[in-house]
Amino acid sequence: METRMDERTLLASVVLFGELYDSDKDIYDVIAEFIKAAMIFENKWAFNTTEATQLLSSVFGLSIPEAVISTTLRNRLLKRDHLLSNNNGLFVLADERLKQSHSVNQEFESLKNKQSDILESLYMYVESKEGDLTDEDKIKLAKCFSDYLFGNEPLKKYANYVSYFIIQNQNNSDLTASLNAVREGFVMYNAVRYTPNVNDLDSWKKKLVIFLDTEYLFAAAGFNGTLYEQLFKDLYNLTNEVRQKGERLITLKYFDESEKEIDKFFYVAELIVDGKTSIDPSKTAMISIVDGCQCKSDVIAKKALFYSRLNSYGITNGESLISNIDFQYNIEGGGLYSKIEQEIKEKGFSYNEEKCANTLRMFTKINSLRKGVNSKAFEEIGYILVSGSSFTRFLAFHSLIKNNSFDIPYATDLDFITNRLWFRLRKGLAKQLSTPQSLNIIAKAQVVLSSQINSCIALKFDKIQADYNCGKLDKTQAQYLSNELRTKTSTPEYLTPEEISPTIDFLSQKGYEYHLREKSALIEKVKEGEDAKIELEKIKAEKKLKKEGRILIKSYVRLSVLGLALISSIIGAYYYSFLLMVEYSNGKDSPLAILGILLPLIPLFKFKSIFHWFIRQHERFIGDEFKKLAND
Repeated sequence: METRMDERTLLASVVLFGELYDSDKDIYDVIAEFIKAAMIFENKWAFNTTEATQLLSSVFGLSIPEAVISTTLRNRLLKRDHLLSNNNGLFVLADERLKQSHSVNQEFESLKNKQSDILESLYMYVESKEGDLTDEDKIKLAKCFSDYLFGNEPLKKYANYVSYFIIQNQNNSDLTASLNAVREGFVMYNAVRYTPNVNDLDSWKKKLVIFLDTEYLFAAAGFNGTLYEQLFKDLYNLTNEVRQKGERLITLKYFDESEKEIDKFFYVAELIVDGKTSIDPSKTAMISIVDGCQCKSDVIAKKALFYSRLNSYGITNGESLISNIDFQYNIEGGGLYSKIEQEIKEKGFSYNEEKCANTLRMFTKINSLRKGVNSKAFEEIGYILVSGSSFTRFLAFHSLIKNNSFDIPYATDLDFITNRLWFRLRKGLAKQLSTPQSLNIIAKAQVVLSSQINSCIALKFDKIQADYNCGKLDKTQAQYLSNELRTKTSTPEYLTPEEISPTIDFLSQKGYEYHLREKSALIEKVKEGEDAKIELEKIKAEKKLKKEGRILIKSYVRLSVLGLALISSIIGAYYYSFLLMVEYSNGKDSPLAILGILLPLIPLFKFKSIFHWFIRQHERFIGDEFKKLAND
């Protein structure tokens, strides 16, 4: 498990490096503190410069140039602080009080424990998704985590999980602050590692031309979402600070290759608006362009707006800087294309010949502008391409293109440039500079995941198009799948903790077949639901008819009973009236005479009104019963 300890140690070291530098210490003071702490950790009280360099590496995992270590030993610990004496190149402890100084060591141990807790949380998170991790898996995951934070190429097996973990915990302020501290500390530490003269760290004195690729040009114009736009603005604001006698030392340009790609982009947007081609849902800039466009003139207006925004930042075509490209600076020959194509296909990735050719052509232009000298310090390199394409960065660091590991590559990413400038300026021209988004670990995770999602969408969209063209998919299926992919497109700022589970599910699906199965299952469920609904309605109708029948029977029985009761009452009334009159007549009147008296009284009864009253009662009864039925 020693490798895991190394990752934990290095993470804690770079945080401590940043904290010490932020406490108004210069770089030599910071390194002096590390040397003293290493001496105490190892109880090593005599050493030469080489041993001191190795001591920092073994205790803290820090690789500081020996020349910087030598200057620190002589100018700080020897001459100024009198902590060491020099005996023929051997530095010996001269002040015993150092042995009792443990503040830096204690802070380091505290930071190391905090990094251990973060790593344990990461292990638990990944295990909740993948199952138990072996010790070897944890070593690889820890290495992936540190590479991710340091901006190196992380192990692909775990890189997405690191992004998920970070976004899932974006509301955990303690964790995000700890991770951001790693990012900031590493920027400072990295600058020391690769700067020949540490005394120049607080300023920028050389001219630099930054060529932006298509993705960052769209970001500058706001077509790739608000987070990408903010990342660009951070860079622009920093370049605006670097001036000498009022003149900008850093300028932003683009090559013809990028301009042609942009023109092609807008042409495709016109075709999409005209309904002549379908939109690739992986192209967020394209979605922004066609959004709200009703005709080609709307697209042309957006193109004019795009170039207007570039001009407002002073971003122009930089081809005028190149007079002639000397053949000796050409890096496109020697069978390079075929070798790269073979390597990419062996890794299982698709090869875009046009993209490769354009990229290598831009590399040749950068090499020509540098006059073939690529081994200078970054601040003196003069020209560099900044690209958001992982393929471009892959080529920039390819062993067939970047021959020497110490050479500055022809291309880098926006984070590297922004972070380098921020470090140079934060204690120089602009001490109050706010931290750029490129150092925000949440922003990094969102950008990484967004890129992964769009790459996944692009692969699926290409397969859908190919399968439709060869007849494996019909038009309805292809349209459904394209629309489904479009719902997955997301700019980085919209990737939140709530979106993590759907994102994991989407990235884990290898092909589009899942979407078709999902649609078929949904259609089947809808059909089953409709059949069940029809059957339920049928049952309800039958029950309703039965209840209505019972109500009618009940009402007619009630009407009949009431009718018979009324008739019986009338007959009874006449009969008892007859008997009563017979009794009161004392036999003087015959029965016929009495009937003669009663019969004329019959018309006095309002039989018609009584009949209508019965009908109203009957209808009211039926109405009340049917209301009860409707409410059931």
